[in-house]
Parts: sequence; C-alpha cells; structure tokens
Amino acid sequence: MSCNLEPKTPVVKPSEFDQKAYAVQIKIERDSIKNLYKDSKSVKKSVSDSTKTIVQNQPKFKITTDTIQVKIQNGKAKIDTAKTAGQRFVFVLNSDTANKLSLKITPKDTVANLRINQIIDSKNNSDGPFGRELEYAIKEKGIHKIIISESQMAGKPWAGAFTFEVKLKW
Repeated sequence: MSCNLEPKTPVVKPSEFDQKAYAVQIKIERDSIKNLYKDSKSVKKSVSDSTKTIVQNQPKFKITTDTIQVKIQNGKAKIDTAKTAGQRFVFVLNSDTANKLSLKITPKDTVANLRINQIIDSKNNSDGPFGRELEYAIKEKGIHKIIISESQMAGKPWAGAFTFEVKLKW
C-alpha cells in the first residue's frame, strides 16, 4: 500500500493575457451591438391598399428586465422605484421561515397598466398573473422571484414611479 496524495480536481496553470487582443475584441462587439440597435430603432410597416401604399414608422419597444435583491428587515421591505415602458422588474427575496407573502404595488398614477405578473418559488414553480395586492401562501420556502410589469392585454406599455412592498407572515 502506498499513499498517493494527488488532487482529483485538475489544476489550471496561469496563462498569458493579451490586453490588446482583448481590447480589439471588446471594440468589435460594442460596434456590432451599436449597429444592431440602430437598425432596430424603427420598423417600417407596409399596408397595401388598392390605390396607394401607406408606410408607417412604428417604434420597436426594447424590453429590459432589471433584477432587484430585496433586503427584508423585521419581516418587511419597501422599495420606491421607477420603470420605463416595456421594462420588467424581478424582485428576489428569501421567504425564510414565513408561511405567507403579502405583496403590494402602488403606482403614482392610479390608472397605470401595472401588475404582479408572476411569482416563481425556489423549485421554479410559477403562479400568476395577479393584480396589485396579494396574500400568497408559500408552498416552498426559500428564494422567491416576483415579476412586476404591464399587462399585455390591458393597453399600452406604462412608464412611471411605483412602490413595491412585501411583508412576511407566519
């Protein structure tokens, strides 16, 4: 018998880093993204009529998603934020030992097209859509994601300020 103490994990040796080649690669990627964004700013739509063709410029909405880590203190949290048209927010929080979540979104504009779209639990089970206020029974404890955005069935994309509130209940 012998003691062979070689690590099972492979060891990676340091390698040379070419800063100039990396800078060139980043510049090429940025330029291609800028060109792609310029091309997609407006989409031309043709509607053909028996007498003429109407060309309309329609802006293309860029959908962005922002993730916010919610820091819960004393079983509750409140976040004031603002969104642009078409933007989605994902609020990530740890339900810890709670049995229920109390969620509320309050836009500054009372007729805002804004709602709680989905709740995704730690096992990636999703539930929704909901309204602006909700008492949600927690089935799986752990990390929960609350997705806030517009209802695509209820009108135009909305932009403005709103407040997100969460309370953990036992």
